[in-house]
Amino acid sequence: MPQRRKRGRERADATVISVTSAQPGRSEELESRIFRYAWMMSLRVVCFVGAVITPSPWRWILLVGAVFLPSVAVVLANARQTKEVSGAEVYVPPARPELGPDHDTEK
Repeated sequence: MPQRRKRGRERADATVISVTSAQPGRSEELESRIFRYAWMMSLRVVCFVGAVITPSPWRWILLVGAVFLPSVAVVLANARQTKEVSGAEVYVPPARPELGPDHDTEK
């Protein structure tokens, strides 16, 4: 009696399909968005500190930057980074051997 293969178990000679063109995972995308937002807010803190210690013309420029940076930071943090995905190659399964006439299933 031939051995049966369990469903889901792969053969040793099975070809592995590559998924390198897949979009990044949700958690990875969220981490990058948090990172971008944190950098923008740290730049805002630098603008506030700079506004306190710099003379008059620079002070107003830095204050305007500190006021408008939060809205810019939110827009940039919520913008998703889309990766250009090219069309995937069509998967052609390997040919399966046919059963001969001596393997009748209705016996």
